[in-house]
Amino acid sequence: MTVSPFLFWMLVFLIVVFALAFAAALSYGLRQRVRMKRRPNFSKPPVPHVAIDTWNEIFHSTGLGPNRDSEIAFIGQSGALASINDTETWVLGALAKTTKRIFEFGTATGRTTYVMARNAPDGATIDTLTYLADGDDTYEHNKNDPDADKWRKIALGESHYDHFYYEDTPVAGKVTQHFGDSAKFDETPFAGQIDLIFVDGAHSYSYVKSDGAKALRMVAPGGFVLWHDYSPRCPGVFKALNELGRELPLAHLKGTTLVAYRKPA
Repeated sequence: MTVSPFLFWMLVFLIVVFALAFAAALSYGLRQRVRMKRRPNFSKPPVPHVAIDTWNEIFHSTGLGPNRDSEIAFIGQSGALASINDTETWVLGALAKTTKRIFEFGTATGRTTYVMARNAPDGATIDTLTYLADGDDTYEHNKNDPDADKWRKIALGESHYDHFYYEDTPVAGKVTQHFGDSAKFDETPFAGQIDLIFVDGAHSYSYVKSDGAKALRMVAPGGFVLWHDYSPRCPGVFKALNELGRELPLAHLKGTTLVAYRKPA
């Protein structure tokens, strides 16, 4: 039986189309399989979302709005580099009102330092840690961290300040500025003594783990540790806190990228 050239080439065309479609479907399936393997598979979120007004009594709603105990002296986010948002500013400022000793990993511009100092009571002290402005050689670059080069550049870029927002203000006397690599920072003089710790330093996984471990050793009974930038956009922070959330009762405060922990009294 002789097959016409038209039918022959039509058959070849259909075979090629089928092969290409099969290859595309196989490639898509493999990509989906890899993506699903990379996606965390938690039976429940390791860091549950918690409404701010139910997380701590200072934020309890009156039915008409936030409790007046949470009122703070406030500076907005607009125009600030490497800054927390306005809700996060409110949370940290309100908590600072109840503290005597505060420690901050990651000074950046010093705006958040100022807000905490401005709201902390008379006699309160704030220690804040940042890299030296020329501290490029001190950064403990861990090449095993995801996107290590990217987060190294961001950390150093946010640490180039040698003048800070809180300086030349009435609360500057509350603040002690420390310079250096947080991975090398000796936290033992602060162990068990700090009422409020804000962790917002380098965002690579190894640094978040190191800073968090130090913060947990430094926090006083009944004190608070808060981490910033809990989001898949910051995979080092996200991974480290998801892991820690399996060990400690952390809370992701709704409407923020803050994760909070309160040490039992």
